[in-house]
Amino acid sequence: MRTYSLFRYVKRTGLFEDSTVEQAFPEYLEKSTEFSDSLIYFYHPQKPIVICGVHQNVFSEVDMAYLNEHNIDLVRRGSGGGAVYVDPGNLTYVFIDTERSVQHPDFKKYAQPILQTMQVLGVHAKANGRNDLTVDNKKFSGMSASKIGNRVSYGGTLMIDVDLQSASRVLKPTKAKLKAKGVQSVHSRVTNIRQFFSPEYSSISIEQVQRLILEHVFHTGNIGQIPTYQLTEADWQQVVELAHSKYGTKQWVYAGNDRHDYYRDAYFQGFGTVGIGFSVKDNRVTGAKIYGDFLQTSGDLETIESAINGTRLTFEDLTKAFGGANLSVNLGNIKPSALAKLMVDPARDESL
Repeated sequence: MRTYSLFRYVKRTGLFEDSTVEQAFPEYLEKSTEFSDSLIYFYHPQKPIVICGVHQNVFSEVDMAYLNEHNIDLVRRGSGGGAVYVDPGNLTYVFIDTERSVQHPDFKKYAQPILQTMQVLGVHAKANGRNDLTVDNKKFSGMSASKIGNRVSYGGTLMIDVDLQSASRVLKPTKAKLKAKGVQSVHSRVTNIRQFFSPEYSSISIEQVQRLILEHVFHTGNIGQIPTYQLTEADWQQVVELAHSKYGTKQWVYAGNDRHDYYRDAYFQGFGTVGIGFSVKDNRVTGAKIYGDFLQTSGDLETIESAINGTRLTFEDLTKAFGGANLSVNLGNIKPSALAKLMVDPARDESL
């Protein structure tokens, strides 16, 4: 693996109590002309947070009553994938690199130092599915990606001592996704990784796990020799401003999550969940919005939405409309007829 540079966080009271700052950070690094080399940084949340993927409908993915009752923050990241629950028992790792052409993210490449670290800790982990790291067929880490220009960020969560009960209660994946995974709930599909550590590592701290990951990324046991950037006060000010002007707004967090008359979704093997919210007037589609936990880093969903708005709610007409929306580029390798079938099938209805 190529060499990365470490971003060390500036420890300042109050900065990281704002969960929107961490969602703004990768965008700032991807866009800034000051940083052109490969990067890695870590995030250790200080309170419970639900982080939704950029294309998800928060009302279909999150138990809002439980979230509010337990003072859990709700944010939306700039990358795809599904909703995750993080808390002080979690360690998030983020790689930022240059990839001039990428439509399907290369998660396995950036998962290698994580898997190598798990091997040292005695965990027989493996990359599984689209973007998961698993042990004993249970997920302990999921990854997502975003792309701005030719800069790509790959982020992942490590569940070490996470409150699984809260995660299971506040997250509510759609029935289609749970059925596809062959599980009944979030709790039955995920696990904390600490219970799989070898006895000599059973009490290892999250900070020490982070150090082991760095040693595998840089192939060194001397952390002091790792090239390190220290962000300036001006850097942090720009990150905070981006967090407050974009990631902290209701428009971003709840973006487009209107209450549709219909919301139908399906899980597509190897791709993820696609949901379509829409209303109908005079038997024609109105207000269509595409949601999902898919991971594509490029594409234009609005092109697809515009193509189906105004279309008659029939299988034939919708198949034709989806067929003219360049699905392979704007969404992924899904047949137009599959999405048309989804929209006209009442059995796919999900309550919001």
